[in-house]
Amino acid sequence: MKKLFSFALLVAIASFGAIATSQAANPKADDYKYRSCSYPTGKPGEYKPNAKSWKAQGFTEVIKGIDISVWQHPNEKPIDFAALKSEYDVSFVVIKASDGGSRGNENALKWFPIDSAAARAEGLVVGAYHYALPGILDRSTITDAKLQAQRAVKQAGGAKVGDLPLTLDLEELPCGWTIQRLAKWTSAFLTEVQSLTGRTPMIYANGKFIGRLQDAGATDLSKYPLWLAKWGPKLGTDPKEMRIWNNDWTIWQFTADGKIDAVPSSTTDLNVFNGTKEQFQEFVNR
Repeated sequence: MKKLFSFALLVAIASFGAIATSQAANPKADDYKYRSCSYPTGKPGEYKPNAKSWKAQGFTEVIKGIDISVWQHPNEKPIDFAALKSEYDVSFVVIKASDGGSRGNENALKWFPIDSAAARAEGLVVGAYHYALPGILDRSTITDAKLQAQRAVKQAGGAKVGDLPLTLDLEELPCGWTIQRLAKWTSAFLTEVQSLTGRTPMIYANGKFIGRLQDAGATDLSKYPLWLAKWGPKLGTDPKEMRIWNNDWTIWQFTADGKIDAVPSSTTDLNVFNGTKEQFQEFVNR
């Protein structure tokens, strides 16, 4: 395992501010108005609430986790991490550390240090995720991916051993982009993160996005651990995600409708790790 702050990481962090400044002055970046064309538009169907707890989903003995961002802090209320551990037996918390845009990134800059410190103080395993908005920092696919990866690593503190690996949250297909271009961006981001941290990052995506990435030929993504978002009131304890990863998921976000008194928001995303306590410790320590 490489040391966290390798020479490459120190160089990237030291140069990041200068790179970002030059991009802000770049008219190709300035005149870019981001719009998402991720999913077909139309009248939404009837929403069916998903499981509100691990027990309601059918889980008994399982490694539990939640993921959080500014949305879990309505009116800037704090999260009770002690209660998460003692009352809900939560083992890990994945926190938004960075964003490809500006407002979302400002919120992450504020809350990640607060929440990560509070979670660690209670002995919870911490993970960080970057919300991808491809093309925001530079019009070049590869340059933008590297810049967003550098931002993610810097703001997450490098994703040291003992934490969960840094995660790329992939939900957006920019208007005007093909799914093939997004797959190329995704690979470049993940490669840069692995180069800077010395650890294999995770990728978070839902089943529809995974299918589109596979259709684009992005089967090389299978070498990265999958954090799968797949909700449904009748899924039970196996998401049966068969594309690219062949059902070998690492973390499953099984609901966005979780009810936890320790978190001030009305709902919270609930997750499980695919393995035993020993396998979980092995995963975070590699």
